Amino acid sequence: MPQSIVAGGISRGDYAGSSGAALLPRAGGNMTEARLAVYAVAALTLAACGGPSAKDGAQIAALQSRIAALEHRKTLVADTIQIERLQAAFGYYFDKALWDDVASLFADDGTIEIALDGVYVGKPRVREYLKALGGGREGARGGHLDEHLQVMPVVTLAADGLTAKARWRGIVLEGDYGGDAHWGEGPYENEYVKQNGVWKIKTLHWYQALFVPYVGGWQTNPDPTGGKRVTTLTPDRPPSVDYKTWPDTYLPPFSFPNPVAKYVPAAESGGSP
Repeated sequence: MPQSIVAGGISRGDYAGSSGAALLPRAGGNMTEARLAVYAVAALTLAACGGPSAKDGAQIAALQSRIAALEHRKTLVADTIQIERLQAAFGYYFDKALWDDVASLFADDGTIEIALDGVYVGKPRVREYLKALGGGREGARGGHLDEHLQVMPVVTLAADGLTAKARWRGIVLEGDYGGDAHWGEGPYENEYVKQNGVWKIKTLHWYQALFVPYVGGWQTNPDPTGGKRVTTLTPDRPPSVDYKTWPDTYLPPFSFPNPVAKYVPAAESGGSP
């Protein structure tokens, strides 16, 4: 489950507040849709018995507004779950070199940028690049491990519910039985688009922090690739960011606000203004 989900300034958490700065209540919150629906029916029934008073009308309007707000929040939570499933599917398909399935997760004009290999645009180029990254192989094969764990998601939905951003951490375990093996690690900063009700990857960008031999790990090895993983293809665009890999470090900008500092004054949280 995601550690934090921010949706156009609305985050899933423990609290509720005003529009644009509210936290989505977890299941079991103070006011559920079911309870609100019951209250609304009761209010409507009472109003029908003797004709709605001004007070009854105000209460009904408030309940209807509250129900609409909860419906909107429900949609945001559902969208977040769909985005999480989309990214998880990317990892599972990538693990087994199912390049057609991976490419199908992207929008037609979607892009992929892995490490410092540059940007590849469109589904055919996404597939071409991934096949080259996989050494030309397609499908699972015995004795080969190529796990790409997609963890630590923080999903940020736009206010219109049609686009989103998410930061993930990718952990890579790669190698051959009896042969070479590597550790890989780094954050993703991705963008997503909702087209005809379906979420797709708009931009996938993995910042390679390290890719080092399993033997000795990062304790004794620098990253021998320097972020250059594929040399047999020419990208459609150069890398969007230039940085150095392990033992150097690079921190990509976060696509989400600090989930505490946004709501707690700096003096109380201990942070800087």
